[in-house]
Amino acid sequence: MRKAIIKHVFVLSAFVCCGVSTGALAQSNGEPTPEMKLISDIENARLNQQSLERILGELNMVDSAYAPSFPRWQVDEPNLKLRVYAAFRNRGLRFSTEDAITVIANPDSQSISEIKIGDVSYGKIYIQTLLARDLKSDLLSQAAHSEPPYGFLDLYEEVSNPLARPSKPDWVAAEFSLFGGSLRFGNNWGIAARIGEDELGYTFWSVGNMRVMLSYKSLKLGAWVPINGGLHRDDKDEVSQEESSSRLLNGTFGVVGEFEFEWNLIRIKSDFFPYAAIGGKFGFGTLPGRRETFYTPNRDSLRYISVSAQAYYAFDVLFDEKQQNLNVHLGVSYHKVNLGKALPVGGVEDKMVVFEAGPPETFIDPYVRIEYRYARLDRFRVTAQYSNLLMLVGWAEIVPPFIYVEVKYSAPAFRNRRPWEHKSYLYATAGFKFDF
Repeated sequence: MRKAIIKHVFVLSAFVCCGVSTGALAQSNGEPTPEMKLISDIENARLNQQSLERILGELNMVDSAYAPSFPRWQVDEPNLKLRVYAAFRNRGLRFSTEDAITVIANPDSQSISEIKIGDVSYGKIYIQTLLARDLKSDLLSQAAHSEPPYGFLDLYEEVSNPLARPSKPDWVAAEFSLFGGSLRFGNNWGIAARIGEDELGYTFWSVGNMRVMLSYKSLKLGAWVPINGGLHRDDKDEVSQEESSSRLLNGTFGVVGEFEFEWNLIRIKSDFFPYAAIGGKFGFGTLPGRRETFYTPNRDSLRYISVSAQAYYAFDVLFDEKQQNLNVHLGVSYHKVNLGKALPVGGVEDKMVVFEAGPPETFIDPYVRIEYRYARLDRFRVTAQYSNLLMLVGWAEIVPPFIYVEVKYSAPAFRNRRPWEHKSYLYATAGFKFDF
């Protein structure tokens, strides 16, 4: 028995010695063991992670030299506080609910640069890329409607015109339908196109015009462009043309513009009236010489709008705990309808020459527009307007926030129909929205 035990101990010792000598041999040859390679890889990954975290931390911080001069306020509304807490928890940030929530805005007061709970910061990169858009909008709205020291109404006392309310997108937003479209870059620049003269009640292609404009905040400037849509050349009967949806006006070439300047001095000093502005729209154009197929059927009686202008006072009314909103425009509208006659220079398809066929007719009307929307969700809007024609508009999202439908209806009211107007005009379209 003793000999057997000694034999087993000898064999086990031999195996151990061989293992040690093999490991030492591998190290003596300069080749790392798998364990050593794994430890080295883990250390390199940890160093890379620390480096990336330092870079992200620097990018995520607001410049300490300028931050003290940025608009800032504290969040006291219970529902907003809970939503901010949830945003911090989603990022794995630890904080104390006993500490105050401080929001710091960029100097234009239209976007948020930092949110802090005590000394814990959410950071500007996370705010731009991860924070919910409706939470950002509600935080800015609270400050805009609050008195100092937690609001920034006092920042506007010495500013004449900050060019109206900000747009929603942080980067790029696109929207388009049969009624027109827009492409916005950030909160400032954009391109807009709109078919029809809604300000006069002439919706879609009933007027034969499209506005194409470059926009900066609430200021737009561009061109009147004629369109060829809405003409049904096969029906030459003037009576049936008036009864149909074929347009009875001709499009013009010209210059157009729109503006709406927010002005705090004319705002009613109440939380229920957070917004007030002076606005207007204009257009000046002429009927160009084009092929006959671009005009309404009767070349001897070509009516077109040569001047269109509106001026108005706009304000918002909030009610139902600031979730529902009325936007109201009160002003005056002016437009001029000219009568032209087109003669061909050469063949039927050659360029035409347009002459004045009679004196223009001018019209001055009140401009009243009331739009209802559910401000917190912005899922649907209903608009009623009177300016030359009575117009009703319905807008609703059917696949939020990407697909919506819009319906427009217009008709003469409180007067007889004019020769270039329809008894009623109804059109509906689907639209698409994208934020990038």
